[in-house]
Amino acid sequence: MTSEQQPESQGDPYGGGLATRGACVGPTDSSGQTLIRKVGGSALNLAARFGLITLISAITTIAITRLLLPTGYGIYGSAVATSAVLGAVSDFGFSTMLSRDMADQPVQHRSLLRAAYEVALSWSALLGLIMVGLAFAAGITSSRGEALLVLAPSMVFNGLNPARILFVVRYQTRRLVTVDVIFGVVQMLVSIAMAAAGLGPVAVAASASAASILDNIAIAVMAERMLPRGGIPFSRLELVRRSAPLGVMSIMTKVYLTIDLVLLGWYLAGTRLGDYAAASKLLTVLAGLAGVVMGGALPGLASTARDTDQLNKLVERVWHWLIVVALPLFVGLALFAPLAIRVSIGGRYQGAIALIRILSIAGAVTVLSNLVGNVMVALRRVRQLFIQNSVAVIVNIVGNLVLIPHYGAYAAAWMTVVTEVVVCSCALFSLRRDLKWSRLLRVSWRPTLGILLASSAALPLLRSQCLALGAGVAVFVLSLAVLAAWPSEFNAVRLGLPRARSGSRPG
Repeated sequence: MTSEQQPESQGDPYGGGLATRGACVGPTDSSGQTLIRKVGGSALNLAARFGLITLISAITTIAITRLLLPTGYGIYGSAVATSAVLGAVSDFGFSTMLSRDMADQPVQHRSLLRAAYEVALSWSALLGLIMVGLAFAAGITSSRGEALLVLAPSMVFNGLNPARILFVVRYQTRRLVTVDVIFGVVQMLVSIAMAAAGLGPVAVAASASAASILDNIAIAVMAERMLPRGGIPFSRLELVRRSAPLGVMSIMTKVYLTIDLVLLGWYLAGTRLGDYAAASKLLTVLAGLAGVVMGGALPGLASTARDTDQLNKLVERVWHWLIVVALPLFVGLALFAPLAIRVSIGGRYQGAIALIRILSIAGAVTVLSNLVGNVMVALRRVRQLFIQNSVAVIVNIVGNLVLIPHYGAYAAAWMTVVTEVVVCSCALFSLRRDLKWSRLLRVSWRPTLGILLASSAALPLLRSQCLALGAGVAVFVLSLAVLAAWPSEFNAVRLGLPRARSGSRPG
């Protein structure tokens, strides 16, 4: 999926950094440090991919909005948004299921992938037909209808996305990142060239569709060359049985994360609705980074699910990474909301500042709920996940319906916080006997102290946001160094560079 079509979600089908059972891919020493380094390396690679694709998408958007002008970009943006929504649905739990089960069954990689291709391609073909139907509904001779029509083939080829998981379970995410970024850059250049040549939104959509198809084919061909011959066929019905509950829960998560904006549209209009939409967009982008890290860790968690000690070691390290990288981003977003608004979406959205600060609280909770939620997936606690997501959906919808008429967008923002607290609390209760919380606390206090020190340095300077940002970052980095709070795995992992041997220093 190319940069303009990338759906926004908590989870990410490209998640890297997995460990699998087996002679060539499992932990190679008693402490599990090889496993932890591989998970960290893949997670860092996928985080880099997330940043690069986001940058490519931003450059593409900035360029074609100016070249296509509002009318042309409206047609293109609407068609791509439709494709992105259906594209998110196209991964109906397949990636999560494969990340978990391929980590546990290395001898079945070929048969699992073959079954996943058959099911995912059939499902994606149905979604492609829906896009064709939408094209006819919009008017097949209209620009919007034509744009939807040229994007429909790329929807079908989303059925090849399961191939990406093989790179994840083989710790070869760097190859995956390289291919995705190359096709992202190619799409960016071709799209801008077509827009500059005056070929219109349909041609730009066609270039996005072609780049997405070629990207998926290239990944699938590379994956095929990595697979051994033979293998016992895997039941397509069994694959659906395993993936469907995860797909349903993924949809439920999207519902409770996005329904507030839908409900607000019935009660608010004008700038207040736009302010909330802008604030939600920034929250989604940052939450996506935490989702990428956890998507990368899921197969590693699955591979250690039967070994409580190894599972807790990996959870401890992943939480250390999140509290050093992801949590400070939400604290920074709250502190530097005016600067974030001005740089990303423009000074006209000043009303979004207070909303962003409220939603940042939800984002901070999401960091922990992402971790414990993926642990539950690894431990196959599907029933508990379904219950907690159902509760979250009910709490969110009822709370918004009751409060939005009285308190507007602020009610929706606070209901997002409440919903995330409910989800996180339910997950923590479910895992109360599985995780050793003392280990998480052990690696938490130093980074937390660093965040507090950095915030204290930035707060007096907030009138000058750039100066405050510089002071906060400097104090945070210095605090991590002085307190020895920087994860040792990050010292050993460099995108594209050899890894040096290093141990895992406790928090």
